[in-house]
Amino acid sequence: MNGKTTGKHQASSPSAKSPIIIRQAHIWEAYRIGEIAAKTYWDTPLTKFISPYRHKYPSHYFRGFKQRYQQNLLNPRNLTFVACAASNPSYPIGYAQFLRLGDDEGAKKQIASRWSIWLWSLSWIFWFYCKVQAWISPDKAVDPKAIADFNKWDEMENEKHWNHMPERQNRWYAQSVVVETEFQGRGIGKLLMMEVIKKAEEEGVCVGLEASAPGEYMYRSVGFKLLGPFNEYNAAIEKGGGIMMWSPSSWEGKERPE
Repeated sequence: MNGKTTGKHQASSPSAKSPIIIRQAHIWEAYRIGEIAAKTYWDTPLTKFISPYRHKYPSHYFRGFKQRYQQNLLNPRNLTFVACAASNPSYPIGYAQFLRLGDDEGAKKQIASRWSIWLWSLSWIFWFYCKVQAWISPDKAVDPKAIADFNKWDEMENEKHWNHMPERQNRWYAQSVVVETEFQGRGIGKLLMMEVIKKAEEEGVCVGLEASAPGEYMYRSVGFKLLGPFNEYNAAIEKGGGIMMWSPSSWEGKERPE
């Protein structure tokens, strides 16, 4: 397993020179989004730490990504955009998933805009399905201790940069922004990020994320600033990068990251 597309996907893939369109994702596109993420993250430092057995159990590795992205899309706080070539607008070649945190009016509107009995029921059905599948066939690609450690270290980052500051608690959080390799370098990541930046500007809230060293440059280009490097535990995994934040124009004159 080398993370490359199969012949089937290559045949259906659009030209890398085709104009790009950005649109909201459909719920049924979660598995395609998960596939993009799984391939792109295959050899990243964090994946090597959390999923050290992926080479031995690649189907478990890909299944885990697809299920997580489906669960994200079923969350009413979630807002997912996909990038598609105009020549094939139904085939995502990149995506960005955002989560609206907090309990202000903006968060309430986001939840209300997506909540429905149908979505609520589907989310519970899918949750139950994942639990049953995990019981029958546990994910052998991951290291459970590594996941527990990472979650603990991530919570430390939240306490340091977000939870103790009320003005930062109501925010958009960029969960993941990925563009397939052959389409990178065309500004697609910036186009995807501008979708959440426009919403955050309208709502007067910030946008937060964790950036890898390669990703930090792109985020800076759309107005993000570094709040601080990763803590010593996460820094041992991810060299460079750190916690970043974009702030709206209504925050001018208020505290901003260095």
